[in-house]
Amino acid sequence: MKLSFQQLLKQLKEIIYLMDGTQVPFKIQLLKSIAIAQWKAPTQLVEYHEVLLFLASHPENKQILQLVEKEFKRITLYLKNCSKKDRQKYNDTGLPYTNLLTRFSHDLFYQLQQDQSIQLSIDSYEEEGVDLNTLLKMTLPALEKDETTAGLGNNELLNALGIPPNQQLNFLLNEFSTLNAQPSIKDYLWESMKLFVEVAPSNPLFSRSYNRMAVQNVFFQNQLLKKFDSQQLIELPLPKPVQLSLGQKEEIAKVVQHSLTLTLRETDPSTYMDLSTLRLYELDRGISIAIYGMNEYRQLPLQSYIGYTLFKNGFPAAYGGSWIFGQRAMFGLNIFEAFRGGESGYMMCQLLRVYKQVFKLTYIDVEPYQYGLDNPDGIRTGAFWFYYRYGFRPVNSSLFQLAEHEHEKIKNNIGYRSSEKILLQFTKSNIALQYANSIPTDLGDIKSTITKLISSKYNGNRTEAIEHTKHELLSHFNSKFHFTKSETIVLEDMAFLVKVLKKKPTLNIQLIKKLIKTKPVCPYQYNELLIKFLTQITQ
Repeated sequence: MKLSFQQLLKQLKEIIYLMDGTQVPFKIQLLKSIAIAQWKAPTQLVEYHEVLLFLASHPENKQILQLVEKEFKRITLYLKNCSKKDRQKYNDTGLPYTNLLTRFSHDLFYQLQQDQSIQLSIDSYEEEGVDLNTLLKMTLPALEKDETTAGLGNNELLNALGIPPNQQLNFLLNEFSTLNAQPSIKDYLWESMKLFVEVAPSNPLFSRSYNRMAVQNVFFQNQLLKKFDSQQLIELPLPKPVQLSLGQKEEIAKVVQHSLTLTLRETDPSTYMDLSTLRLYELDRGISIAIYGMNEYRQLPLQSYIGYTLFKNGFPAAYGGSWIFGQRAMFGLNIFEAFRGGESGYMMCQLLRVYKQVFKLTYIDVEPYQYGLDNPDGIRTGAFWFYYRYGFRPVNSSLFQLAEHEHEKIKNNIGYRSSEKILLQFTKSNIALQYANSIPTDLGDIKSTITKLISSKYNGNRTEAIEHTKHELLSHFNSKFHFTKSETIVLEDMAFLVKVLKKKPTLNIQLIKKLIKTKPVCPYQYNELLIKFLTQITQ
């Protein structure tokens, strides 16, 4: 009896994670059978595409990889040739030739607009969004601002300004670009508009099927690595980053950004990436990790927000970032759905390896959302125990004792699972991976101390506090020193840092100058200097 597409897919899903070699012939036969079967519903094709992504990134041999690539081409041809009505059923899936309907930042849409293979157009404005009369009053030339006082609707106002329908989004993007010098204000106003945009690709490369980084050597799996010495892996010396040309960096950055866009996600490091900070590390088992900082106008005060994308045989498999302050960092892990169930623990430890060694970290913590706070999926999957397995422990002493007690139960009672109530208890505390006896300075504590200082000494007057602390720091400089706009912001932050941490009457002014000059341009050198500075000023 001939099996249906859904029956074949079910059989394939049951064995995709079995990689001991015995299932290879069966996988090949199933792929060949599915290749001549036809899906009956869009949900079946989307489900199949997820399986293909996993197989393409974790191939057991060349034949399986070739069969998967043929199926990507079959899906692409089907979606290219099917009717517009049928193709719309696949919108927001990231499949070839399918559209996205979404809201992103102004900067991300502006960047997508530069790609000639992607067409952007306005779909709608949410009713509760701020109207264009209010927003364009801040950007239009003075002679045209009267148009915003006539009580016109959004489309009526754009018509009155002579903007053709197919140019309306370009017009708005250009208008908001006049606020680039005030990025926070621009972001707030753009978001308040609550604009939905349709993203329509004309090229299959803008899809989850083909958005991938070029690889020279494919890693063929003979097993899924579940058991390994995580601490030994994290301490294994890193290779040097790959030497990349500007063109190669641009290609990687494009794949990074599209990996999020195609899944309706956005992160600050991917949107505001500083290409000069992009580093790529080629590691084991087909894993490559790209890390990258943000341009000087988007950086966070005192700390470095460093994003990452983990590639598996060229496919973006995980994304996230780390908020780094000296030898301490907050870490966030997100694995794309298609790549879960594989080597998640190994992937995370490779990421920790990169961050720990590149930034000389001795303390890495994770916020409760990652393992269940306001995250039902994290509770359902017992994500807390995933992190526990690789060395993370609650920073709260009573929760630490509870975790140890629960772990003993799990070890000694086959089939025992922590209750939802207990897993929720763990979300009352961060968890951390500690590599030294002492805990590095917490930026959150520093910020609280600064706030108290402003309240007690300056009566809450932020302007006075900034000017006074900045003047105090500059008084230690022997000569006049010129600072750019970005450097001046760092100077103000450093002035507060010195004010609340200084224990000695003398300061290493040359080191402080280097910190101020370095932060806007190189997060790697900046953090090295910051570690040295924090060590000196707190001793």
